[in-house]
Order: sequence, then structure tokens, then C-alpha cells
Amino acid sequence: MMNEIVIQHSRSVSLFRYLFRFGPSQRIIRDRYRLNPISGFMNPSSFLFLSPHRIFWAFAITHVLLWTLVPSLSRHELDSDSMMHFAWGQEWMGSYHLHPPVLPWIVAGFLKVFGISNWTYNFLTQLNFLITFYCVWRISRELLPPLQAVAAVCLLEFIPYFSFFSMRLNHSSMLIPMWAATVLFAYLSIEKGHRRYWIALGITAALAMLTKYYSAALLPGIAIYLLVFSAGRATLKTSGPYLSLVTFCVIMGWHIWYVQTNEISTIMHIGDYIAKDFWIRISGLRFLGAQLLYLAPLLGVYFFVRSKISKKIDATTLTGGISTAGNGRTFVLWIFLFPLLTTAIIGFIAGIGVSSRWGGPTLNLAGVILLMLWPIMSNDQAVKRLLKSVGAWLLAAPLLLLFTGLASSDHEMYHFPGKELGEEITKRWRETYDAPLRIVGGGHVAPDSIAFHSPDHPSVLQHLSHTWSPWVTETDIQRYGIAVVCLREDRLCIKNAAILFPNAITTPLTIRARSTIFFPGSQRDLLYFFVDPNDAGVDLNNVTPLPRRNDKTDS
Repeated sequence: MMNEIVIQHSRSVSLFRYLFRFGPSQRIIRDRYRLNPISGFMNPSSFLFLSPHRIFWAFAITHVLLWTLVPSLSRHELDSDSMMHFAWGQEWMGSYHLHPPVLPWIVAGFLKVFGISNWTYNFLTQLNFLITFYCVWRISRELLPPLQAVAAVCLLEFIPYFSFFSMRLNHSSMLIPMWAATVLFAYLSIEKGHRRYWIALGITAALAMLTKYYSAALLPGIAIYLLVFSAGRATLKTSGPYLSLVTFCVIMGWHIWYVQTNEISTIMHIGDYIAKDFWIRISGLRFLGAQLLYLAPLLGVYFFVRSKISKKIDATTLTGGISTAGNGRTFVLWIFLFPLLTTAIIGFIAGIGVSSRWGGPTLNLAGVILLMLWPIMSNDQAVKRLLKSVGAWLLAAPLLLLFTGLASSDHEMYHFPGKELGEEITKRWRETYDAPLRIVGGGHVAPDSIAFHSPDHPSVLQHLSHTWSPWVTETDIQRYGIAVVCLREDRLCIKNAAILFPNAITTPLTIRARSTIFFPGSQRDLLYFFVDPNDAGVDLNNVTPLPRRNDKTDS
């Protein structure tokens, strides 16, 4: 009987060591877990003795779950950009009025497969950051000891782009994983030299450009590295860089051809960021200041923790395990600094209005840079304290936003009763015409919400303009009819509706959304009318356009 107990005990210890990879120095935690497995696992100290691989996935999955949960429970509606992206994406065009096509494609494709709902949209948003974390982790593993490599990724949680701002999916946030993947394949291409990495670099670089043209701040940096630095110049003697360039040019060539052939204003839209006001040049400098501000929580926590430990440790010990092989350190520093400085300099010289939110992808490598330049011991209490700090922040921040209502503080956007509006308009249309709703038009928010929530998922004539919505033609409206919905306060929408359909009689409509545990309820007033199928034609060019970004006048 005694022998049986000993055998069972040894097996349990062996299994536990395999799962949690304990070493001799962790006997206290091991014994604590053996006495109480549940409390031992939940103890943060024991968690930190998981393998770096498991720590990474625990962090990444926890991030995805929590930041999916918060907006899904607290926000009754998605933001207006998200609705617009779905409306665009379901038309499957090669480009759109304001932006290139990758984000709308991903949104529409993912939701068509996994279901069209706020939950799935929020989940997709966080999957983008999961990809980002993985790409950064792959790079950091090449340059740092295992536990520090994980810490370099986890520290990103302190940057608002990767936490608070992560709840909103737009072209800037979608660029974060595309940028990270491009940097990863650029690094692997230079270091490993495999053709598959070079081809992947060409593809990801093109996808980054087709996500947001701001990728142009990154790609010249990669090209200059290949031309200037020795590790980069060595690759020019191989076929890899040229395969990458050809792949990139083929994809971008198709995009440019499509935009020009279909007369879509995507590329011309870049001119909207060039302002006549001299003081707009200062935005480039503000851009740098904003990135430093966003980095402040990360820098504060990191250097506070480091100062508590590093005073007792000599510099040789600290730098042990930090890799400089293959000029990886130089590459990461160059790729980190080049976009930041280039954005500020070009913005100032050319007078381009630079948004601070563009800086999200440039900070992907912030954790890696910190640990390379100001290292800490990979097996020291400093790393454990860093990971504990990240864990506490990751758990506290989302819950704080959820229970205080700050996650949905923008009532105009996140409290919009879009689901109720989509169901009501679709119901009234079907009762009137006994046919599915094919086209909906109007101004801000309402038409896109209807397209998202309506079971018919109609095409959207955004701002009642063919320029914005080239997939809707005058023939389509004459054939299928259209439901026109305007917010009561949207004067431009009401004005254009009266111009296009002078004989239409508008009907007032009040839509209410019921309250839930984290949602106080909401109400919005709208005006709508239906245009019958097979009705007289309409001239879609006869509308007042929206003001340009650099236009200070109000229309």
C-alpha cells in the first residue's frame, strides 16, 4: 500500500513538472501547489513559473477575451467606422472612396462566415491584436532570452493603442498587425534568406499598403536598410529582394489599375490631408509628442521596476543573453525610429495633417527596444514584477471601464439603437412591398447600421452619393427602390434627400433601445421615406458633397 502511494505521488509530480516546467529553485511553489492545486495555480507567483510559451498564450488569450467582453457588454452599438466597413466590404470592390480595400474585405468575409453581430465584430477586432502579439513575440525570441521576449510583448498592454484603443476597429488599428507581419518577414528574410520569407514580405507589404497608405512610412525604411546596412546589402546578391519587389509591384499595380479604371478617388483622397494653413505643419511634431505620451505608462512601469533590481546587478550580468547576432539589434532600432521621425519631418515640411492615432503600428517594437537597450535579468525578480504588473493592469483596466461605463462614454456613437432601427425599417419595408430591402440610403450612422443589423443586409447609398457608393446605380434604385433614413439633426442628409426625391413625404420615427445591466437605454429621432420599386429615375450626381477634410467651411 505504501509503495502504491509513492508511485502515484511520483507520477503526479512528473506530470506537474511537465505541464508547468518547474526547476529545482521552485520547490516551495511546487510543494504549495501539491498541497492545494487550485490556490497554487491561481497564485501569481506560481503562474510566473510557467514556460515562456505558456505565459505568452495565457496573456494573449486573456487579452482577447477581456477586450472582446468589455465593448460587447457595455456598448449597444459599434462605432460608425465599423458599420461603414461592413457596408463597404459586402460589395467586394477593389477599393473604396476613402480607403483601400483590405479592412472591408476582412470585416465582411469574417462576419459572413462567423455571424454578423456586435460580438463577432469585437472578437475580430481583438484577433488582429493577437496576430500583432504573435509577430512581435517571434521577433523578440530572436533577440532576447525567452522570458524577456514574453515580457517585451506583454508590456505593450500599457500602451493605449493595444488596450483602450483596441476596442475600435478602423484602418489605423488594422494596420497594426499588418505592420507587425511586414516587419517580421523583413527580419526573417534578411536573417534567414529563404525565398518564402521574401515572397511573404512582398505580400504583407502590399497588404499593409492596401490597408492604409500610411504604410509608406515603413516600406522605404526597409528598402534603405537593404541599401545602407551591411546585412541588408548582402541580401542584394541573392534573388530574394527582387522576388519580394516583383510580388509587391504586381499586387499594387493591380490596385492602381483598378482605382484608375473605375475612377475611384482613393488615391486622390490623400490630398485631403494636405492643408493650406501653415500651422498644420506643427501636427508632425505633435505626432511625436503624442507617441511619447502614449508610451509614458509603459516607460514609467518599466523603469520603476528596473530601478528596484538593477542597482544590485552589474552591467555584464544585465546584458547577458541579449543577442546582437545578424545585426538584429540594428534592424529593430532602425525600423522603430525611421517611421516615427519620417512622419514628423515630412508632415512638417510638406504641411500634411498628421493624426496622432497613426502612430499605433510604429510602437509595436517598443517593448523589444526597452529590453534591448536597458535590459534586466531574464531570471530575476524584475521580470516577474513586470509580468505581475501587466497581469494586474490587464485584469483591472477592462473591468474598470466596464463597471464605470467609461467604455461607452460616447453616447452619440455607442448608444445608438442601430439593431432596433434595422429591424423596424426592414419590417416596414417588407410590409409595404412584400420584398426584401435591397438598398438603403441617407447620411451618417443610420444607413450603415441598417445594413449591418437588417436581416436583408441591403447595399448602402452612403450620403446619397454615387461617388461614395459606386456599387449603387440609378438603374438599381429604379429597379429595387430605396429606403432613405436621416437623423433628424442631419441637415445635409435631409437637404440631399429633398433634392433627389422632391416628391417624397417623410415620416418621423423614434427608435428606442431597452436598458441592460451595463447599458442605460437610448432613444433617437429620425426621418424616413420609401421610394417605390419601378419608380421614376433619379440623378445621383445632383447632391451636395460632404466637406473635405481640409475644408474649414460648414455645409
